[in-house]
Amino acid sequence: MKWETVKLGDVCEVVSGATPKTGNPTFWNGDVPWVTPKDLSGIEHKYISDTPRKITDAGLQSCSANMLPAQSVLLSSRAPIGLVAINAIPVCTNQGFKSMVPRDGRVSPDYLYWWLRIHRESIQQMGRGATFKEVSKKIVEAIRIPLPPLAEQKRIAGILDAVDALRAKRRESLAQLDTLLQSTFLDMFGDPATNPMGWEGCVVGDVVHSAKDGPHVSPKYSGSGIPFLSTRHIKPGEVIWDDLKYIDQAEANRQWKKCKPQFGDILYTKGGTTGIAARVTTSEPFAVWVHVALLKPVVEKVHPVWLEAMLNSAYCYTQSQRYTRGIANRDLGLKRMVKIKAYLPPLDEQHRFAAIVESVEQQKATQRAHLAELDTLFASLQQRAFNGELSA
Repeated sequence: MKWETVKLGDVCEVVSGATPKTGNPTFWNGDVPWVTPKDLSGIEHKYISDTPRKITDAGLQSCSANMLPAQSVLLSSRAPIGLVAINAIPVCTNQGFKSMVPRDGRVSPDYLYWWLRIHRESIQQMGRGATFKEVSKKIVEAIRIPLPPLAEQKRIAGILDAVDALRAKRRESLAQLDTLLQSTFLDMFGDPATNPMGWEGCVVGDVVHSAKDGPHVSPKYSGSGIPFLSTRHIKPGEVIWDDLKYIDQAEANRQWKKCKPQFGDILYTKGGTTGIAARVTTSEPFAVWVHVALLKPVVEKVHPVWLEAMLNSAYCYTQSQRYTRGIANRDLGLKRMVKIKAYLPPLDEQHRFAAIVESVEQQKATQRAHLAELDTLFASLQQRAFNGELSA
């Protein structure tokens, strides 16, 4: 289906923002919502209905910012480029935006939102400047978009909204399951910081056979072979098997002479980002970088699932940060990490907790599979939507 292609400047008024003088207190803490690109970072929804900072009417009048009517489309044009949202209430923005106010009823804000969001990478490449990149008002006005009839625009936006809402619900369900595990730990064992149930005290060194790290030299990487993990692959309670580097068998054998991860071990970050624990839940071979410690639990004392949860508790994490040395090169030394204090509930209680975790992890695996399916569907819909390939 062939649609008309138009410039954004032909269907929208493109509006720049501004910032009142920060040193004048009469310009700030008023009632006028004021948006910065930071306010769009990390949001899971497309609407802005409130802002952390507000300016006064005097502040608005003091600079070149303009009030944007509700249902304008906000596009961050620098630091960073390409974030997009729709304002549900009238707002003004700082100079980091080139916002679009649709005119003549030719373009739906929701349709424009999705087109800009889907083409974020190409918009980022339009940035110009030596010190920092910025997309100018002139460039935004010249961006060309396909423009189907208004009813079709709304239909496309509605389909993308619906699938994106399903994705958000799946992500929310996963987050709730994580919260459930945290609350279950506290319900069963109490807050480690106060130990209200009076469990026996211990330190990490009491409940592990060893605490080792990878060789202190960079490995020789290969195009395929044995996965080689660094701290970026370790998240609380989870190993991320994406964006991997690899080493060959000979290099792996050299790495394993110092430490070899096995099922049930605990990976614990000790360099850069420190104090994050994740169990090894695979029997497939892999190796770890020096900034990842390998803890081998004494299973007669601790269940690996329980130890992982304890290490990721606020109590142990706070200690890990206290034991971390350095600013530019942060390091949680092996001799220091084993001094981290914990408590030791009965092993049968730890096993009962582990059974609950296993059940929840199965639910999380199902939710992740559904989310992956929705992500695939969403990617397909995005590609087809603006080519006129979504059948009615």
